[in-house]
Amino acid sequence: MQKIIKDGVIQDCDLNWIQDQEQAVEALAGDQKAKAIIPLNLWLDDAHDTSGVAGIWIDSTESTEPLVGKDLSELAVIGLNFLAFADGRCFSYARLLRERLNYQGEVRALGNFIPDQQGYMLRVGFNGFQFNESVDIEKALLLHKPFSVAYQGDVADPRPVFARR
Repeated sequence: MQKIIKDGVIQDCDLNWIQDQEQAVEALAGDQKAKAIIPLNLWLDDAHDTSGVAGIWIDSTESTEPLVGKDLSELAVIGLNFLAFADGRCFSYARLLRERLNYQGEVRALGNFIPDQQGYMLRVGFNGFQFNESVDIEKALLLHKPFSVAYQGDVADPRPVFARR
C-alpha cells in the first residue's frame, strides 16, 4: 500500500486518487465512492451523484474559482496535482483554499513535486503529501519541517518578521 505524509506522520494512503475520468465515474457508481478522490470537473458535473466522495483533485492548469460558494466542508481532502515540480500554481491554490475559501480539511500535494519543496508547501497550507512512488518517503519525512524563520507571513501567521519581534 502506498504511504503518504499527513500532518508530519507517515501513514497508509487509504484514499484512491482516480486520475482517469471513466474510472472516476465507475467509482461513483460503486462501493469505493467514500475512498475516491475524483477530478474537479466530475464533482462539479450535475449529471453524477458525487455526495459522499472523500475528495476532489485539481490540476495546476485548472483554477480554484469554481469552488467559490461551494460547501467544501463535505470534502475530507482536496488534492492539488503538480504537473511539473517547477509549476508553482498549486502553491497559490493551496493558499487560496485556506485563506479565501476557508477550507479546513486536508490539502494534499499530488503529482510531480519534490521533497525539498515541503517547507514552502507547509507555509501555504498543504498538510498532506502523496509522493510519486520513486520517492523514498522516509527521507522525504526528514525534509518535512517548516523553516525556522521566514520574512514573509504565511497561512499560520500572516505577520511579516518585523511585526513578530
